[in-house]
Amino acid sequence: MAKNVLKLGEPVISTYTSYGTLTSVMHEDLWPWIFNNFIQIRYAHGWGIFSFDSHQFLLSTCPGISFYNLPQEIVISKWGTSLKQVITEAIDMGYYLYIYADRYYIACTDYYQKEHLMHELLVYGYDLDQNLIYIADNLDDGKFIQTVCSLDELEKGYWTMSNEYSFWTEVRFLKPIQNINYAIHVEQIITAMENYLNSSETYDLVRDQKYDFGMQAIQRIFTDIEQAALVGEALDSRVFHLLYEHKLLMELRLSYLMEKLIIERDSTFMELSTILKQDYFKLRNIVLKYNITRDASTLSKISERLQENLIKEKVFISSFITRLQQVKSMA
Repeated sequence: MAKNVLKLGEPVISTYTSYGTLTSVMHEDLWPWIFNNFIQIRYAHGWGIFSFDSHQFLLSTCPGISFYNLPQEIVISKWGTSLKQVITEAIDMGYYLYIYADRYYIACTDYYQKEHLMHELLVYGYDLDQNLIYIADNLDDGKFIQTVCSLDELEKGYWTMSNEYSFWTEVRFLKPIQNINYAIHVEQIITAMENYLNSSETYDLVRDQKYDFGMQAIQRIFTDIEQAALVGEALDSRVFHLLYEHKLLMELRLSYLMEKLIIERDSTFMELSTILKQDYFKLRNIVLKYNITRDASTLSKISERLQENLIKEKVFISSFITRLQQVKSMA
């Protein structure tokens, strides 16, 4: 087959490549699992990023994804030192590839021929006649997009990477699972929301670095704003986009619970959720504008808006918990 492109939808969340990958390939029946999770936020000291819980294990542990991971030495023993056969055989069997590549060699990235950056990307198709590979990643100023690169670029971007870290050179195969039977777990949602509000620690099987959790983690943003004011540097817009997507999922979660009559329909409460989401969306846009203009006066506005949003969010989530606890008490 000269060309084969797998289906890829528009992602619902995409702060990081793994989030965009999951929500663009998943089947609809995975939504209850999404709503049970993606509530607690943590700050990883080693990476210097904010993320949802289980960030690094998201794809490998998702019940709606068949996930297989091959070390590079096994890839070489089967296919040699070329990705062409790996990609075509995987795609023809319905598997997406999730790999790292050095963006220095990928022409559609901002790092092309400028700076080396090892980063994940999703491979979802090929066109051998055109020597093109279909890829998706956060390539448009952090926006998750679908595009193409030449097979030669991807080969160079992958094979020139150092094998210092095995996760750079491993090749991951993933395929969405259809017809999974996953239910909403009200108690799990309550616990996660309480942990988020109370900054309670989530315990992992593997603790690879120090973390801050929930509202305590988010307080670090104010320090970042103060630092930006001192040196005139840009803010990391990813955390503000993550907070927006956190509220987007909160709105979708609430809508789903009302639609399934798990909690009582309440248009006023639903509107509060939508307004909160919009407030964080506006805040993110102010941050993006600041990163362009570097107008120092905007930083105080960002700080004030964030503080106002957090106050409203605490009230909203506390009320959400109360409603879920009422459901639990009647079960």
